[in-house]
Amino acid sequence: MLIPYKTPSYGKPLERVTPESVGVHSEDVARFVSAAKERGINLHSFLMLRGDKVYAESYYAPYGPDQLQTVYSLSKSFTSAAIGIAWGEGILDLDERVVDIFADEMEGEPCPELAALTLRHLLRMSTGQPKEVPGPDMVKAFLSTPFADMPGERFRYNTMATYMLSATLKKRGVDLEAYLQEKLFDPMGISGLRWMRCGRGIPTGGYGLSLLPEVIAKFGILIKNDGVWEGKRLIPHEYLALATTKQIDNREGNAGEWTYGYGYQFWMCRYNTFRGDGAFGQFCVVSKDQDAVLAVTAHTDDMQAGLDVYFEHILLKMAQGSLPENPQAHEELEALLGRQACPIAPVPDDGLPFPQELLGRAMEDGKGGTLRFDWTEEGLRFESSAAGAFLMERGGFKDQMARCVTSPLNYPIAEMESRVLAGWGVKADGTVCLRTVMLELLSDWLVELKPESGAWSLRVTDMHLPGRPAVTYEGVVR
Repeated sequence: MLIPYKTPSYGKPLERVTPESVGVHSEDVARFVSAAKERGINLHSFLMLRGDKVYAESYYAPYGPDQLQTVYSLSKSFTSAAIGIAWGEGILDLDERVVDIFADEMEGEPCPELAALTLRHLLRMSTGQPKEVPGPDMVKAFLSTPFADMPGERFRYNTMATYMLSATLKKRGVDLEAYLQEKLFDPMGISGLRWMRCGRGIPTGGYGLSLLPEVIAKFGILIKNDGVWEGKRLIPHEYLALATTKQIDNREGNAGEWTYGYGYQFWMCRYNTFRGDGAFGQFCVVSKDQDAVLAVTAHTDDMQAGLDVYFEHILLKMAQGSLPENPQAHEELEALLGRQACPIAPVPDDGLPFPQELLGRAMEDGKGGTLRFDWTEEGLRFESSAAGAFLMERGGFKDQMARCVTSPLNYPIAEMESRVLAGWGVKADGTVCLRTVMLELLSDWLVELKPESGAWSLRVTDMHLPGRPAVTYEGVVR
């Protein structure tokens, strides 16, 4: 389902101050930046806050403060906020049974485990289901997933459970995206955000929310300040007291920062902090003790490292009061923060002409999809049934808004518009190279078509980690 694009806004900017004014050394922020790079963390943006003020921020080109980015499972914490608001308004009760809410969806008598399942179990990831089984109809897929034990007994991470929270709101006549806009984002001056939706048109809940970095920061402030924004309570205190504290043990089968307990769609972590997080390094880390928030967007496979460098270089070194100003160190830090960029690989191109035999015909890609190339007045147009259609620039990147197809983490396919950088080239051996960087959807691909004996070999490579390309598919197109 296509979600119409609206120009996003994080509203009134948060106050900016120097690190020293809030007890942080500018040199420590510089060390954080260097350590993140050394650990191979592909940052897209970060904002560091203390006392509700931004003391350091950086946007890694081509990402910027106005660039939406899907935040994967950090979406869950926003869904939790919506559930808390709905609970406070009497729209739902946390101990309602799922089988009662979805009585019209049930087929036959529920098993004892499903009959016992409540919204509270969904919130704390204790459904009793050993694994997720997504399907085209996500409600029916969840309701038909087998159980291994009774709800409430064991923590097992379950994105479908969060989707069912969104579906529960829909059963009560409430659209998660519109509800959050009215109850949370409008009062905070935020607009233009969007959520992926399932085939039923229900926001996916557990993933698929596209945010701006400063929105993550503002959300962290809101949660840290007990659900109060500019003197107005937006989320009930009683709910947040449960959501942001340990409700279930999560040590079994997990490691590192994923073993300190789980609340209601929030993770507990070291040093009396808690966080919302999403795949590939999307973070909203809150420390009430230090009155601090960290907002991060990234594309990394080492999420633990992202937390480690923040704790080591920033949180544990915060002073209790302000520090003497250090103009030289701050000036050097600002210069450092202003020149950060994502390490996007170039488009391979040796200058050979584009092969005419690839133009104007749909080719099967071996995965049940098709590829097609056409010349237009604006240049080469590449269309993939698996990714969408893009205009491409030779040897560089054409910056555009394009309708993309995505299947995040193997959940059902969704369509949406995303900013895309796309380019093409032809290598000396005749291999056609296509580079597509979908900024909002966190996809960075190299597609190579090499002529071989009357056909074309196809190779697709994930390029998001600097120096560590990963081939995800090899086959033949005809």
